[in-house]
Amino acid sequence: MEQDESGGRGHGSGPYGGTGGLGGDYLGGFAAAGGQGTSSGQGDAGAPATCAWERRQDYGLLNALYLTTRDVLTGPQKFFRAYPPQVGFVPPLLYAVILGVLASFMAWLWSLAGSSLQTLAGTLVGPLFRGPTWNIVSLLVSPLTAAVILFAYAGLMHATLLLMGGNRRGFGATFRVAAYGKAAAVVGLLPFCGGMLAIVVELAIDVMGLYSIHRTEPWRAAVAVVAPAVISAASVGAAIMLALLGSH
Repeated sequence: MEQDESGGRGHGSGPYGGTGGLGGDYLGGFAAAGGQGTSSGQGDAGAPATCAWERRQDYGLLNALYLTTRDVLTGPQKFFRAYPPQVGFVPPLLYAVILGVLASFMAWLWSLAGSSLQTLAGTLVGPLFRGPTWNIVSLLVSPLTAAVILFAYAGLMHATLLLMGGNRRGFGATFRVAAYGKAAAVVGLLPFCGGMLAIVVELAIDVMGLYSIHRTEPWRAAVAVVAPAVISAASVGAAIMLALLGSH
């Protein structure tokens, strides 16, 4: 085996292939599940390509989380075009739950610091959702809440896509766009406007993801993403208004 300049192990040794944590077979976020990947997203054995998050045993949990998030944010079209929709629901669901809980946690931290646009709205509805009991319950159910919201959002998005005639690869593909689109949650780390900006970024990722993975027209994907977002916003707004009216 050829020695590297440091006199250590060869290029392909170790869990990351001697590339400083990025993986010797990590090409644009994808590699075959059973071997080294290629630029086409298929491995040597013809196995479907999977992203780093779905190969956590190879890359490590945190490294896989970072690599997948980076690839979604920097190249969503490439990410979803190469992504096979038949690999299962659990990995993307787990990814979305982790990112969703992180987003909620960061929003809470910024609200404590008074450095968030959401704090301005919170002065109106905050009295309705305040106190130690509410905070504890919210924290405990946040993974379940993230999962329910994800399935509901993916369902609405896919139903709209069906009506628009843009479905090419089934609900599994749409679900993966909704799940990995949660990579935008890291934008919420920014102070003041991070939460709002993360929503815009996620919508953009979802549009690019839908037309890339379904091989459909961008305008169909845009309608499929915007319509559920408007419905969700209207529903939340109506619930807040009813709560405010009921509190008087």
